[in-house]
Amino acid sequence: MTRKFAIFLALFVFAMAAVPSFAQAKIDPTLPESPLPHRRVLLLFPGYETIQDPVTPVATLRTKQKFEMAYRKTFDPSFLIESAIFAGFDQVTNYGPQYGSGAGPFAQRFGYNAANLSSTFLFTDALLPTVLHQDPRYFRKGSGSFASRVWWALRSEAVAYRDQGGEMPNYANMLGFGMSTALSNAYSPDSSITFPKTMERYGVKVGVSFGLNIMREFGGNNAAEHQ
Repeated sequence: MTRKFAIFLALFVFAMAAVPSFAQAKIDPTLPESPLPHRRVLLLFPGYETIQDPVTPVATLRTKQKFEMAYRKTFDPSFLIESAIFAGFDQVTNYGPQYGSGAGPFAQRFGYNAANLSSTFLFTDALLPTVLHQDPRYFRKGSGSFASRVWWALRSEAVAYRDQGGEMPNYANMLGFGMSTALSNAYSPDSSITFPKTMERYGVKVGVSFGLNIMREFGGNNAAEHQ
């Protein structure tokens, strides 16, 4: 992903969030608390935040469950795999913090990506959704044309739902990605701390999140239960 495209994608999501919409999620505050689903998407990624059935109402996500979701994603076995994949990508493409090449720099990139992922989960799944009364889950469209479902996945980056079900801008993602990106500057080499590079990393987070939404949208029917 080029720097220009990453920045364009981030700005596009901000623009989408400014467009008013009045849809209602299938959230029923009167339903009793329901445990987080223990399932995976594509056998690897935790599916705690994915609402599989777009028709059946679900209970409001409690504050403790938002923090539980961030905790489970951070300490899930796939977390190490994700960190290694991102570190490998950074190493091969020389993207991200400029640590150099070799085993030592790969370990530094692994630590960077692990810290980056964990802070992103904390801000976007737990802290900001709690403060803003926002539901951090992904509500699948589940049907319709391929293009409409891809659009829904992209739209979900900009538009989320309140705890009571009404639509709202996806502040948790937009602000959370910014907060975790700014925090990552604290443990990045000085040569990597510039405004364009920071915006590029922000845009990449939006792009990765959009890609995960695609997997949740189209991989939802194949989600596997796990303990």
